[in-house]
Amino acid sequence: MEIVELSGDEVRASAGALAQLLLDAHASNMALGLAAPLTQERASAAWLETADRLGPDRMLLAARDGGEIVGSVQIVRATAENGRHRGEIQRLAVRADRRGSGLGRALLDAATDRARDDGLRLLWLTTHAGTGADGFYESAGWTRVGEMPSYSRRPDGTLATNAFYYLEL
Repeated sequence: MEIVELSGDEVRASAGALAQLLLDAHASNMALGLAAPLTQERASAAWLETADRLGPDRMLLAARDGGEIVGSVQIVRATAENGRHRGEIQRLAVRADRRGSGLGRALLDAATDRARDDGLRLLWLTTHAGTGADGFYESAGWTRVGEMPSYSRRPDGTLATNAFYYLEL
C-alpha cells in the first residue's frame, strides 16, 4: 500500500474509483459534504470538480493498493489573508472493505505530514458527533473543541450534530 498525492489528471482518470469511496460513506450514513441521494454519476462529478480545484491551496492524497484507490483525504489551505497558516482536513474516506485496517490513520498521518511540509501550522476538521469517526480523531491525538447541533444533514435525511477538532503542527 502506498499513499500518493494525485494531480488533477490522475483524479479525473480515477473518478470512478474515488466515487466508490463516497458511495461507501453514504451507505454508512456519512455524508462527506454531499446530500442524498448520491449516485455514481454525482459522486464522480464531485471528484471532477475537485480535480479542477487542486493546486497550491488544495491537495488530495490517495491510498493505493495494487494500483487500486482504497482511500483518500484532502488538505485545504485557508484563503483568509491572516489564516494562511491553517488548513482543513476534508473527505477522509476509506473503502468499506478496508475500514478498520489502519488505513484511515495512515491517510490522516500522511495528510498531517504533507500539511506540515507545506508550512501549515494548524489543521481542523469536523465530523458527525457520536460516531466511530468522532472517536477516531480523538484516538489520533486531535483536540475536540466542541459540538454544533444540526450542522449537517446525513444521507438518511436526519440533521447531525457535528464535532469540531484541531491539531497544532
